[in-house]
Amino acid sequence: MNHFKLFTMSLVSLSLLTFANADEAVTGNMSGQEANSLGLEEIIVTARKREESLLDIPETVVAISGKTISRQNIKNLDKIGMSIPNLNLNTRADGWPNVTMRGMGAFSLTQGVGFYLDDVQLFGDASSRFGDLDRIEVLKGPQGVLYGGSNIGGAVKFISTRPSPDETTGHFKMMVGEQNSTDIEGSINMPVGDGWAVRLFAFTREDDGFMYNPSTGDDSVAGYEESGGRIAIAGPLSDNLSLYASIRSNQYDGPNNNWAMERGTPPNFEYPYINNIETPSNNDKETFGAHLELVWELDGYDITSITSYTDTEADRLTDVDLEPQLWLNAFQNESFEATIQEIRFSSNTANDLQWQAGLYSSKMEWVERSTTRFGPQIFGVDLTVPAKHDNTETSHLAAFGNLTYTTGPWEIGFGLRVDSWEREKLVPAEVTESGLDHANKVDGTEVLPRLSISRTMDDDTMIYLTISKGYEPGGLRHEPVTFDSAGNPSLSTYTKEEAVQTEIGIKGSFMNGRGNFSAAAFMIDYEDRLFTTIIQSATGPFESIGNSGNSENVGFELELAFQATENLSLAAAFGTLNAEWDAGTVINGVDMGGRTPSGSIDNGASIAINYEKPLDNGMEFIADVQYNRRGSSTSMPAHSYIDVPSYYTLNLATGVRSGNWEFLIHAENLTDEQYYTDLENWVNLGSGGALDPVSPMSDPFYIIGTHGHPRMLSASLSYRF
Repeated sequence: MNHFKLFTMSLVSLSLLTFANADEAVTGNMSGQEANSLGLEEIIVTARKREESLLDIPETVVAISGKTISRQNIKNLDKIGMSIPNLNLNTRADGWPNVTMRGMGAFSLTQGVGFYLDDVQLFGDASSRFGDLDRIEVLKGPQGVLYGGSNIGGAVKFISTRPSPDETTGHFKMMVGEQNSTDIEGSINMPVGDGWAVRLFAFTREDDGFMYNPSTGDDSVAGYEESGGRIAIAGPLSDNLSLYASIRSNQYDGPNNNWAMERGTPPNFEYPYINNIETPSNNDKETFGAHLELVWELDGYDITSITSYTDTEADRLTDVDLEPQLWLNAFQNESFEATIQEIRFSSNTANDLQWQAGLYSSKMEWVERSTTRFGPQIFGVDLTVPAKHDNTETSHLAAFGNLTYTTGPWEIGFGLRVDSWEREKLVPAEVTESGLDHANKVDGTEVLPRLSISRTMDDDTMIYLTISKGYEPGGLRHEPVTFDSAGNPSLSTYTKEEAVQTEIGIKGSFMNGRGNFSAAAFMIDYEDRLFTTIIQSATGPFESIGNSGNSENVGFELELAFQATENLSLAAAFGTLNAEWDAGTVINGVDMGGRTPSGSIDNGASIAINYEKPLDNGMEFIADVQYNRRGSSTSMPAHSYIDVPSYYTLNLATGVRSGNWEFLIHAENLTDEQYYTDLENWVNLGSGGALDPVSPMSDPFYIIGTHGHPRMLSASLSYRF
């Protein structure tokens, strides 16, 4: 089925939803009093950087409430990705998650999807655990106008719970479970007078993991420790000036990823929970962040200033060959230092015209020092050599504006961002001395428009059309090195990628607010797509980025939420995606026309059931069930992909609440489904591979699989005050 036909069928489905009278169809057999007795809580989000109802935004936005985050133990990115169709999101311990949204994004070194904590973009630590969240917002589709580059596929926003001067509140939660896991977290909110308040949050976790190393007999090869915290203060500086400030810290010491060497033949995988290596891979990472936000409330408009600083330090050791003998190990020392400043002017009246305008600047310095260690099986000696010595600076300077005008049932929105960006590799002194001096820079200025037209129907249903553009900046490769006419070395470059999305949708409520729904069809023109490839050099393999070609992505999404009874609430979501490389696309000599780009999941679904029932003894029974399914996808590299089989997970939380106390039993992946979150054809650097002096490249490739988490049982005890 071609993309235009699929998009047309999606539009027909949306039309049927538009003209269906949901209120009459569902409420016809119940009294008005019963229909009005229940209702879903209105969801307020800040997707357009102002507070508004989720149902009033003319684009697809998914919100996960703080209650759901706590009940479902959403503490890492994998669970977010599993619960939202057309979001392929997996944690990487190096801080750069594997992520695509609606098939957009490289699913590796370039994000394509932005990650934010309180409107501050995260660089190098998006995989951190933040905790004490009011909600998580997932914005689907290009977010160029308000969020800029590196948001070509969308954005994931973590919204922290802010200090409140109203009363002293807090919570404590302890969880113990399989894998010798212990997880403790707590928060406290304390008013300190004159409208000021302080909020503290901290957590710590230890976990032995689920991988086993037969070479060392170590049953905790994937074990890790993680801890962190945040302190925030908020209050008025004057009658019209308020302050919010926070500092945070995160520490992680554990494996890079739950990788395994897969010896099966696709799609018949063996799923071994074995990491048979002589050197345990490890990532020791620390992050410090500071955030300052000032809001001036003036006559007719507000001025918001957001300033942030983040510093991440990481030491990573990776057994690259995945063999029980020493063949090739890589050590990476990385640091990310980012400074961001945004000044935003926003209307604060109830007029038909709402507007925003602002200036944005950011600078990130990425320093990497890497070495490669070759084993004695190759040279007869233990040899360590320099690999990558990079100093990279990335900067953005942007001006943006966004306005909406309402006339009767119609709303017209228009936004524009002019984003100037630059990436430059500098030459550190020690690199110059070693003779590896090469540098270059790449830059550009992008114009990113957005247009939306929406109409509110008589029954509080909205239909809309939105066209938006996003981009991912270009950059510099580590290799190959190029030379000018004078013989001066410099790094080769790759160019930006960009996407234009057309989305038509419908959203609204039914049964007098007991249910919400949204549906959207989208078509994406995606040009100069960036993907990661494996480069083999004299100092070992490394990942490199390049432009691969164009694709078209078409899909459909549907979400429903319903308060069935006073005790029972239901939610479901479904998404489908058809992504194809354009005809004539050639990657590494392979004709990719009509094939599926890596990281694109063809369909997904999720169902959530929550039941809370008071008992005769004054306690309350709780049951929460989530079923998540992911369809098949394709792995990396783009030109030599593997079909990743579909999989599902079933999660259950059940227990009782008594006053301020809550006790729950948790079962994650209850049926113990075996699955890989991603796969990759990796060059063999061990026995029979490229570095074997006896039989080089007799077995040139093997498959690396990142395991999804097996069944895990745990229990938690919580206290709230």
